[in-house]
Amino acid sequence: MSQNGSNEDVEKAQPRLARVITPGGHPADFSQPSMPLSHRKYGNPVPIGLTSFGCGFFLASALTLYTRQVHIPNMVVPIVILYGGITQTLCGWWEMFLGNTFSATIFGSYGAFNLTYGAIYLPAFGVIQAYQNADGTMKPEFNQAVGLYMMAWMMVTILFILGALRSSLAVLLTLVFTGLTYLTLGIYYFYALDGARIAGGVFGMLATAAAWWAAMSGFWHPDSTFAFIRVGPIDLSPKKRS
Repeated sequence: MSQNGSNEDVEKAQPRLARVITPGGHPADFSQPSMPLSHRKYGNPVPIGLTSFGCGFFLASALTLYTRQVHIPNMVVPIVILYGGITQTLCGWWEMFLGNTFSATIFGSYGAFNLTYGAIYLPAFGVIQAYQNADGTMKPEFNQAVGLYMMAWMMVTILFILGALRSSLAVLLTLVFTGLTYLTLGIYYFYALDGARIAGGVFGMLATAAAWWAAMSGFWHPDSTFAFIRVGPIDLSPKKRS
């Protein structure tokens, strides 16, 4: 076929493409014929997923450190279930829909962590009741079981760390500090070492800061805020040679 013939085919195809593609390059939306032509644009679910992760980790870490002399951790339950658990689970499924297996796996998993952690304190699941003596005191094996629970999530986080080595410094630090939080809290529940509890709270605070850094790098942009408070993650992926 001649060059002129190819150009004519492309020109003939342009009107047909204009019927399904908007000027912005998005699929045209004809679901409401009475409305002007519009295009669909998907938002980025990662900032809200990381923000909810950091919020739950902040409160849990603050209670772990006995901030403001608060020793009862039950206040964390509404946050980890209604904000962290539900939001991160939805974020994970949305990322899967967008084709991002990496984010979908991480957010889906930590959404499940929030939901299962909150379920420990909910009477409907009977977890705490199963470890109570007749007089209401807790059996020693309760702390051992919680320690195993923390170690299980630490191992899952190690898998995520290995998968994030070429992502960004913000994401990598979030996962590293999260894994250290699970490790130190697991040691605390196993051996009742107060130093491990404090270390777990500190690592949790660092994980919170890294998560919010990663979240705001996708949320603070020229359309919403000023340049002096924008932040960007440090890219660790290999650079392509020109």
